[in-house]
Amino acid sequence: MTGSIDEVRDWILRRHPERQTIDAEENLIQTRLVDSLTFVELVYVVESTTGVEIDFDNIDIQNFQTLATIEKAFFITA
Repeated sequence: MTGSIDEVRDWILRRHPERQTIDAEENLIQTRLVDSLTFVELVYVVESTTGVEIDFDNIDIQNFQTLATIEKAFFITA
């Protein structure tokens, strides 16, 4: 079963209770919403939400910059 990008957004917001929203184009890494310690957790959240295994040896960091890029890379199927 696959979920939605909202589940990823909610996970990030739970980690940052001072935030109410995250813009789809906001850079998650530059704003430190996701840092080096939580990046692996983010990958696991995306995996569990989409049901698709992500190969850690071939991760493209560009796919994890914003909610929009995460959605495009892992949630939108052609």
